[in-house]
This record gives sequence, structure tokens and C-alpha cells, in this order.
Amino acid sequence: MEHDILVNALNRSYQLNINQIGLYRDMIGRVYFLQSQGKRYVFKIYRNFKTDDALQTIRILNYLKANLYPVVSVVNTVQNESNIFVDCSEGSCVGVLYDYVDGITPNGKQEAGSIGKQIGKLHKLMESYPHKLAHKTKIDYIDDYISIMKEKNFDSEKIIDLQQYGDELWNRISKLPKSFCHGDLHTGNMLRNQRGEYVLFDFDDASGDYPSMDVAYMSDDTNFNQFQESMYDKTMHLYESFYSGYSKIRPLSNMEYNSIFDFIAVRHFQIISRIVRCQGLQSLDEKDCYEQYTWLMNWRELCIKKQH
Repeated sequence: MEHDILVNALNRSYQLNINQIGLYRDMIGRVYFLQSQGKRYVFKIYRNFKTDDALQTIRILNYLKANLYPVVSVVNTVQNESNIFVDCSEGSCVGVLYDYVDGITPNGKQEAGSIGKQIGKLHKLMESYPHKLAHKTKIDYIDDYISIMKEKNFDSEKIIDLQQYGDELWNRISKLPKSFCHGDLHTGNMLRNQRGEYVLFDFDDASGDYPSMDVAYMSDDTNFNQFQESMYDKTMHLYESFYSGYSKIRPLSNMEYNSIFDFIAVRHFQIISRIVRCQGLQSLDEKDCYEQYTWLMNWRELCIKKQH
């Protein structure tokens, strides 16, 4: 949307006097950094098809904030609304203003145990969440990636390989216990403040699905594009560190404990799908398709070798 229109909408809805605004990122949503009267804010415009996720994010953040869990704060409008709607080229989109968080991105390896303990508290607290959580399906986790490969006219035999692997993964993870899951948990979605707390944000992919997926994503020590066998052992080492803290609050079942390597594969299916649906088919070229196919097939073989 036009820069001046956005500034006017923010000034009108929040009674701000914006003297500085800049686009930080335009991917899953458009994120702006802005400043008004010496105070900094973050404004996020969610894509039209993410409206329900945006409204759920607000409910989750308000619940966690009310229960003194360290998360980013939602700034209400002068009418005490938690969001506004802005007109974009794709239609009416939810816009949310957040307080800017001072802090540093934590070292995921050195601080794994401490992060794990706090995430255990998150999952424990969300067991009492009073609102209904969204649930995602095999289409969201696996099948949309396959659909994209078909849209890209990728090698049909390789698509069958991906389908078979996806079915194997889903057959196992769909049997796992369900509860709250952040859905995109990594150190890029948290900041360590001066009190040593990990302030969490970006709950846009939260669901009532698999807490063990959060554990897996925080324990992922693989390279997303380049495959190396050593990544399995590195991930296991990081997992043990993270779980040493997490398990003090919320131990996993044996089935959940063994699921993390499946979720690391699922993350590839999921992230590629998420990016392409926001950025378009042109964001994925033939080289990317083969690279991810090779990565997933190698990971599949490595997990079989390591686990059996």
C-alpha cells in the first residue's frame, strides 16, 4: 500500500505522530519498523489468507501476557481494538501494532537448556488456554509441497518418492499427542532481554497440533540446503541440550521423543510450501526442486541407518 496512506492510518488509529517508518521484511507478511515521539514500534500487515491466523495470534499473545509469560505486547488502538484492517492489493488485511522489544538474538546452542526450560513453561501454560486452537492437516504439513512440485512439472518419479516419504512421515506424526505448538520456533523468533527471559513473537503458525514439533525445530542443527551426514549427530547433541531444560517442566512421551527427526523432514515440506504460496511459483526454480528432493531422500536414508 502507499506509504502515506499507511502512515495516516496508523496515526489516526493509534494517535501516533510517526516521524520514521521503514519496511523491514516482505515475505509471509509485511513488517515495518516505526518510531513515534521517541518510542519504537513494529507494525505487521498479515496477508489476506492469513487473517484467521493473525486474529489467533492476538488472542494467544494477550493470554500469555496476562499470565506473565514473556511475549511481545500488542498495542491497542484508541478505540481499544487489538488490530486494524488495511486495504491492500490482495484485499482487506489485518494490521497489528506491537511494542518494539529490546534484546539480542540468543545463541541457540549455548543457551539450549535455558531456552528449553522456558519453552516447557510455554507448553505447560498453554494447556490451560481457554480458546480453540487451529489444527492443520496433512495438506498443510505435507501435501501442498507435493502439489507445488506438480505445478512446477518436477520429475514424476521423484514426486512419487516424495509422496511416499510424506506418507511415511504423516503415518508416524499423526499418532502423536496433540496440544499447543508455536509452529515456527527458532532463535530468530525470540529475543533475550536484560532479565534473561526469552521474549517470543511470530505466533502466526501456532496450532493445537504437536508440541514435539517445537522441540524438533529448536533442536534442528542441519543446513536447510546442503546435506551432510554429520548433521544428524549434531542435531541429536543439540536436542539433548534443549531437552535437559524442557524435560524439567514437561517431559515427552517415548513416541514424541523419537519424533524429532521426522519433524525436521516435515519442516522442509512445510517451509517450501509456505514461501511459494506467499512469493509465487517463480520463487522456486528447478535447481531448488532437485536440491530439496536430494536433501530429503538423503535424510530419509540417514535416519533409517541411524535408527535401525
